[in-house]
Amino acid sequence: MVHTVARLAERLRAARQQSFVGRRAELTGFRDALAAAPGAYAVLYLHGAGGVGKSTLLRRFADEARDTGHTVVEIDGGTIERIEAAAVTAGSVLLIDSFERSRHLESWLRETYLPKLPAGAVAVLAGQEPPDPLWASDVSWSGLLRVTRLGDLAPDEAAELLRLRGVPESRHEAVLAFAGGHPLALSLAASSAASAVPESAGRWVPTRDVLTTLIDQLVGEVPSPAHRLALEVCAHVESTTEELLRAVIGDQAAGIFDWLRRLPFVDADRYGLYPHGVVRGAIEADLRWRDPQGYERLHHQVATHILDRARTASGEVVQPAMRALWHLLRANEVLGPFVSARDDDAVRAEPLTIQDHPAVRQMSASGVLDFWLARRPEAFTAYRRASDGTLIAYAAHLRLTEPDPVELAADPAVALVWAATESAPPRPGEHLLITRFLYPPIDRRPREAGMLMQMRVLEAWIRSTRLAWSFVVAPDPDRLLPLMAFTDHHPVPGGGRIEIEGRPYGVFGHDWRALPVDAWITALNARLLFGPDARPGRPAFTVLSRADFDAAVRDALRNWHLPDALESNPLLRTHLIGDRGGNPVQTLRDLIVEAVDSLRDDAREGKLHRALATTYFHRAPTQEAAAEKLGVPFSTYRRHLTRGVERVAERLWQLEV
Repeated sequence: MVHTVARLAERLRAARQQSFVGRRAELTGFRDALAAAPGAYAVLYLHGAGGVGKSTLLRRFADEARDTGHTVVEIDGGTIERIEAAAVTAGSVLLIDSFERSRHLESWLRETYLPKLPAGAVAVLAGQEPPDPLWASDVSWSGLLRVTRLGDLAPDEAAELLRLRGVPESRHEAVLAFAGGHPLALSLAASSAASAVPESAGRWVPTRDVLTTLIDQLVGEVPSPAHRLALEVCAHVESTTEELLRAVIGDQAAGIFDWLRRLPFVDADRYGLYPHGVVRGAIEADLRWRDPQGYERLHHQVATHILDRARTASGEVVQPAMRALWHLLRANEVLGPFVSARDDDAVRAEPLTIQDHPAVRQMSASGVLDFWLARRPEAFTAYRRASDGTLIAYAAHLRLTEPDPVELAADPAVALVWAATESAPPRPGEHLLITRFLYPPIDRRPREAGMLMQMRVLEAWIRSTRLAWSFVVAPDPDRLLPLMAFTDHHPVPGGGRIEIEGRPYGVFGHDWRALPVDAWITALNARLLFGPDARPGRPAFTVLSRADFDAAVRDALRNWHLPDALESNPLLRTHLIGDRGGNPVQTLRDLIVEAVDSLRDDAREGKLHRALATTYFHRAPTQEAAAEKLGVPFSTYRRHLTRGVERVAERLWQLEV
């Protein structure tokens, strides 16, 4: 029996060694400590989130210590009595795992027990929480204590773990996208992916068992439903603030925010709190499976709050607000590649200067570029590497209000844009925005710069006042089609293809009057929640020219008493009616009455009100009869009626735009 146990232990040990990957720095430091090398530690305090591999590393430490002739004492948690009873002799190794369960012993260990260890002994404490700051303030521990936060495995190490666990290469990308470098998540996912049926190759998704085990191991029990909701918020957004929690869970936000920040798998930066990547993914996937309606409700709650901040923020708050909004879109497979890690400080955006022009021309020389650099230098933005100021990308966003013959002749893309707006041009006070240059192209753009550039485009779309149209002009249009379709920017009439200086470009446009920001965000949310074919819940608005709008007002006045006839009036599909809700026909009738009655109390306009009311509300059989009823000459009546209709149309137009 003893022989069998020994052989089983050997087999287990061999399996551990064969499957162990990474942790080179930690192993090197431990070997130095065993050898009492100069500068080696006597005590290692190892901390990290659950499932990050602390226990696995301690088992490797134990194996290596025994291989080199050291006595190993292993304690899981422990009490003063158990620790004191451990026979730690000179050259022994003491390994205390799950130290978060014994934090009440930390002062006793630091001040009483560890200083009494025999010469050459090495102690390792491993737990989820970092050490008490008193360790660092006690100079006697300087040089003897090393504190190490155990993080995820590197990408190559994570891939090696999957290979050792027998996961087919075709499933590596899907597993790594879910688990990242988190050892427990990788191990659970590897077991699932290695045993998945062949037909699922390359399309692996975490199973319910994987998600449940991860959440149980990493999160555990939570104090209340409100705390669970806060965790779900934290997993769904990039950064959680107390303000955001208050918008979702109300007055409990302050206390629950404090609870969140103390969790071992939650970190903080200047933007707020965020969970470990694998915890984020597990909570998100679990909620989406367990409570789809709750997931949808949560998404809409946080999206409403974040969109409001993104549209109203000012100064230094704008970029974090835009980043938070952009991050909400990360779940979409089209936009996912544009969401980078939390390193947006690596690149900064600022106005392009004339000193940058040679570098810009060297990056992408063209006659059209030279034209716009000279004509609209203020439209250009420089993207620089923060570390040394090197220009790594640039963009130009042209704000145009009317066609200019010189610009039309110089830039075929701008000519195509204006041609595309002929049926619905910018109205007085409106403008269009052309994202004309985004360089380098999408396939060569540095990831951090690319995300910041896309955020700037999004910022221009949702924060501009009186924006009629936005257009994107870019090379390699086929590659951009999925991204443009997701953002509801479609090829302009004629296919949206154009060749400029021998290179193919795509031109994509969106009419913000037809589908304004709120409806656009609703459409994007629908695609995120229900797939790329989801459509907005309400139809797009009709954009009328001023002449067509005035004609529709005249028709509405003539048919004010005929609701059935008003059903086909173009005004019903405009912002004037659609933004107000309720019965569209009745809303139009009420607005007509309000516009006419607004003339009644003005001494100069009262005669116009009487002409309108008599003709359209009191239903005079003919205009001659209306003039007679008003007691004015027919020519005077006609003049008053014409001016009255113009005043009503103007009032309604102002409400429309």
